[in-house]
Amino acid sequence: MKLGRFAIVYLGIMVALMVLILLVQAIFRFDISNAGMAIIPAMGAAMVEGQAFAKAQERMPEPAEMWGFARRAGIVILGLTLLSTAAFSIAVPEIKHILSQPQGTIFLLVAVLFQAMISFLLVRFFLATGAKSMLRAQKRP
Repeated sequence: MKLGRFAIVYLGIMVALMVLILLVQAIFRFDISNAGMAIIPAMGAAMVEGQAFAKAQERMPEPAEMWGFARRAGIVILGLTLLSTAAFSIAVPEIKHILSQPQGTIFLLVAVLFQAMISFLLVRFFLATGAKSMLRAQKRP
């Protein structure tokens, strides 16, 4: 399992979601963004990584391999989330407002850590799901 590929897919899905949100807002004047969307990149990138592993190795990854990769991916997700939060704090009024509050920075940090923890668990689960789907697809005639 390759952490670099995971990070690129994660960022790609994150950017695609942002573009989708902006397009829907511009065209339909409707905001589809919500907190749950923050976990979609982790799920998608883990699925891709699980499929790539199964395709290359022709086997399921061992549980220890999946947990180890999920730990490393969780750290990458935490770093990317902190970087994107810092970047968006300049342009997004809602984040600026949260950071201007007395406990805003702590609240935002707790939210980012919570997202990273949930993403860690999702990466582990969706690695297995992606690998299983690839192995099933390979068995079909």
